[in-house]
Amino acid sequence: MGPTSKPFEIFCGTGGVGKTTLATSRALFLAASGKRVLLITIDPARRLKDLLGLKEDAVGEVRQVEIDGVRLSALLMSPEKTIERMAASGNTPDLASNRIVQILSKPYGGMNEILSLVEVQMQFESGNYDTIVLDTPPGAHFLDFLEGIGKIRSFFDKSFVEIFAHIGEKSGKAGKRLFGLGIINKFVSAGVKKLLSYLQNVTGAKFIEDFVEAVQIIYQSKDSFLKGISLQEKLGEKSLCNWFLVTSVEQGRAQEAVELKGHASHYIHEDHYLLLNKCLENIVKDWSPVKTNLIDVKTTLEEKESGLKKKLKESFTNILEFPEVVSLSPAEHLHILTEKWKTYAS
Repeated sequence: MGPTSKPFEIFCGTGGVGKTTLATSRALFLAASGKRVLLITIDPARRLKDLLGLKEDAVGEVRQVEIDGVRLSALLMSPEKTIERMAASGNTPDLASNRIVQILSKPYGGMNEILSLVEVQMQFESGNYDTIVLDTPPGAHFLDFLEGIGKIRSFFDKSFVEIFAHIGEKSGKAGKRLFGLGIINKFVSAGVKKLLSYLQNVTGAKFIEDFVEAVQIIYQSKDSFLKGISLQEKLGEKSLCNWFLVTSVEQGRAQEAVELKGHASHYIHEDHYLLLNKCLENIVKDWSPVKTNLIDVKTTLEEKESGLKKKLKESFTNILEFPEVVSLSPAEHLHILTEKWKTYAS
C-alpha cells in the first residue's frame, strides 16, 4: 500500500537518480486524482523547466501546465521573485530595491534556502493548493534548505529584535541611515566594528550605509521570514508531510541513500518512503537469453538488484520500486512513472 496524499510532499536524493522526474510524476498522479497541486523545484539546475517545457520567462512565476490531459501548477524557484512577492505583500517596497538585498537574493547569493522556505510557506498560506510537491536540490544540499530555518532563527534572535525595534522607534525615514550607523556602533562587538571599519575603507561609506539599510529593511519584513520557521513543524508532522528519499539501483546509490537519511534524521519523521528508481527486475525476468555470456549477464543483474534491495530493507521500512524506463521521450517517461504511482494507490 502506498502513501496517501498530504499537504506537503518532499522529494530529496542525490543527483542523477530521477528525483525531479519522480516528483513530477507524483504531482501528475495527485492532480489526476482531483487534487489541486503545486509542483515547486528549488534545484538550481531547474531540470523541471525542460521536463515541463517551460520557457525562461516562467522562472519565479506560477505557471499552469498540462500533461496527458492533466493540469497542475508549477513554480521554478527564483529568490528575486520571492523577494518581490514579500515586498508586495508586506508593503515594504525597499526590500526589492535595496542593492545589498538584490545581491543576496541572486540564485547563488546565500539566501536561496531561506527564501525557498518563505516561498513554500506563502504558497501554502494562499489556500490555492491541496498539496505542494517539493523537488529539492540534489544530495546533502537539500539540508541547506531545511537548515535555513536555523539561519532565520539566528538572525531574528532576541538581541537583534531589541536592537532593530529600537531603531524603528527612534528613526524616521529621513534619518534612518545615520541613526542606523549609530546603533550599529553602539551595540555590535569590537570585532564587527573593526570589520565594518575595514569594509568602509575598502568600499566606501556608501556601502556601509547600504548594508545597514539592508539589515533594517530585512527586519521590517521579519514577519514573512519568521513564518518560514513554522514550516519546520509542519514538515515534521506525519499527518502533514510525506518524505520521499529517492535512489536508484545503480552502483553505489544505496549507501548514498542510507547516508542521506542519517544526515536528515532530525528533520524526517519515521513514516517516510524510499523510492528505488530504475529497477530492472521486471525487464530482466522476461528476458530469456540463449548464449552463455548473456545468461551470466542476466544472473549478475538479478543478483545485484536483489542484494541491493536486501541491504536497503535493513534501513528503510517503506520501499516503493519504480522501473527503468527505456525511452528517450520525457512524456512517455512521465506517463509510465505516473501509472506506477496508481498501482501503489490501489
